[in-house]
Amino acid sequence: MSNETTSAKPAGAGRSPLLFIFLTVFIDLLGFGIVIPLMPTYSKWFGASGFTLALMQSTFSAMQFLFAPTWGRLSDRIGRRPVLIGGLVGTAASYVVFANVTPIATLLSVSPLAVLFASRLMAGFCAANLSAASAYIADVTEEKDRAKGMGVIGAAFGLGFTFGPLLGVLSSRHPEGATTLPSLPGYLAAGLSLAAAAFGFFKLPEPAVRRTGVRFFDAGELKRALAHGRTGALIVLNFLNLFAFSCFEAMFILFGLARFPAKFGLDGAIEKASLDQVIEAGRYAGKYMFAIGILSALVQGGLIRRLVPRFGETKLIVAGPLILALALATVGFATTWWMVLVGCCLMPFGFGLSNPSVPGLLSRAAPADRQGSYLGMSQSAGSLARATAPACAGLVFDHFAPNAPFLMAAGVLVVAALMANAYRARYGASFTTPPTPGVAA
Repeated sequence: MSNETTSAKPAGAGRSPLLFIFLTVFIDLLGFGIVIPLMPTYSKWFGASGFTLALMQSTFSAMQFLFAPTWGRLSDRIGRRPVLIGGLVGTAASYVVFANVTPIATLLSVSPLAVLFASRLMAGFCAANLSAASAYIADVTEEKDRAKGMGVIGAAFGLGFTFGPLLGVLSSRHPEGATTLPSLPGYLAAGLSLAAAAFGFFKLPEPAVRRTGVRFFDAGELKRALAHGRTGALIVLNFLNLFAFSCFEAMFILFGLARFPAKFGLDGAIEKASLDQVIEAGRYAGKYMFAIGILSALVQGGLIRRLVPRFGETKLIVAGPLILALALATVGFATTWWMVLVGCCLMPFGFGLSNPSVPGLLSRAAPADRQGSYLGMSQSAGSLARATAPACAGLVFDHFAPNAPFLMAAGVLVVAALMANAYRARYGASFTTPPTPGVAA
């Protein structure tokens, strides 16, 4: 374990490092988002079942769950810059594979579906390095500005996921009668990832932080992080918040087809929608998800800067889940489409308040020489939430009612708010004192 950490004045004294991280994360997530609308088409082309499609969409998050702490710990050991740039180069390679599924499958004499799975596994593995981006923010910002800095990453995520799918649709026109899948989206995503890597290589400075004695592998670190009150509770809170929001994302289309079919291009309600019907309804749901993404980015990138100095992160991690719970309950109990829209408008504010505040607090509570490792564990928890939420929400949808997943998610968020309030009462005042290097505060 490290017993020494030294740092110069944070580079965050200027805005440039935050801008570099924003653009790098945005371009990386833009490249990822481009392929989202293509996954159902690719899977259907190769005869994949609905379960296979769901499994394929979970592989990305599953790889992040497994490797985010490893990437974070590696950035603690060798620096943030090489991990960020290396991950982007690897991401570009995964998209080149994505663009050449059929030729590679023919060359290797394997199923094209297997190559498609491999490309998503590669992309998830490389994108797990985003824990290093959060650690970079922690390195270059003062503690009082930490949540604002994390909001930059949240805004980049939101905008990347928002504009990526739109760009994917526009770049993947598939003519009737074509015998090969479009390769342009994969190459475009690869080019964007390489552009981000080049931008980082020339413009992203390594933070002026020196860490000594950080071990690459520490089997007991996760246990210590979860057992300690200040860090363990925040990791669990991140899981609960993302689990609830992911339930909404996974079930919104199915809920709409069952309760408000006219808004999704259908004359009658469908309780058990087919894969084709879900894919067709996706273009209607896209405009609502687009609006949620834009609002969330505005909250995390702008409004959070005004709210943190006024209220503090420990109050925001209580308010965020409560607002998000109210939004999900409003959608769940909606009897008119206007109620659904009200819930969708509230949602970005709830998620946008807690999303940057939780990692901001975690970076202040974690050992000063293990920012990457602890933030990587939090990212891993978030990836686990995104990977498991669709299946849990689907089971609740099938066995209870179309609105049940949203009410379940709202209940999860009430639990999160109670936990956050207990955390605020116990640890709120302690964040005025920086943690001791090498020891969880």
